[in-house]
Amino acid sequence: MTPPSPTSWTIGETIRQMRTEQDMSLGRLAEAAKVSKSNLSKIENNVISPTFDMIDKISKGLGVSTAALLSQDVPGQDVLSFANRGEGVRSANDNYEFEFLFSDLVNRKMMPMVTTVRSKMTEVLTAPSSHEGEEFFTVLEGSVEFQSGTEIRRTMSVGDSVYFNSNTKHLVVNTGDVDARLLWVWLA
Repeated sequence: MTPPSPTSWTIGETIRQMRTEQDMSLGRLAEAAKVSKSNLSKIENNVISPTFDMIDKISKGLGVSTAALLSQDVPGQDVLSFANRGEGVRSANDNYEFEFLFSDLVNRKMMPMVTTVRSKMTEVLTAPSSHEGEEFFTVLEGSVEFQSGTEIRRTMSVGDSVYFNSNTKHLVVNTGDVDARLLWVWLA
C-alpha cells in the first residue's frame, strides 16, 4: 500500500483500498461488517465520516485490526512515533471529531486520540453503544456527561478521568456551551 500524504489521507480511501485489494465487493463488505451498503459507499466517498462503532465493525469485516484501518502504512515505523498538535488523522461528524494519533504505527495496540465533543450536538444520541476492548479518557477542556447504559450518568470536568471495559454500553455527550476536548485511549 502506497502511503498517502498526511494531509490527503482519508479513512474512506483506506477502506476502499483494503476492500479492493481483497477483491471484496461493497455489498460483501457491508454484509460482513453489518453496516449498510449506502453508509459504506458514503464513507468510501467521503460524504460522511464513520462513527467509532462503524470503524470497529468495518475493520472486523475487512479482517484487519482497527489500528491497521486507521493507519497510514509507513514502512519502518513500528516502535517510535511523535504526534504534532493538530496533525493526526481526522474523522468527524456533527457531534464529534476524532483526531487519531500515531497513525504511522500499524502494529500498535492502543488507539490514542484527541476527541472533540461538540457543544451544539445536532443529533439526539439516546443509545449508548459498545464494542470490544478497554478505554480511558481524561477531560482536557470543557465538560461532558459520561453515560453508561441507563445506570450511570456522571458529569466530568477538566482533569476528570474514567476507565472502563468497552463492552459496557457507553456514550459521551456535551452538556455545556463550549466544545469539550478529551484525550482518549482505546485498547482494542
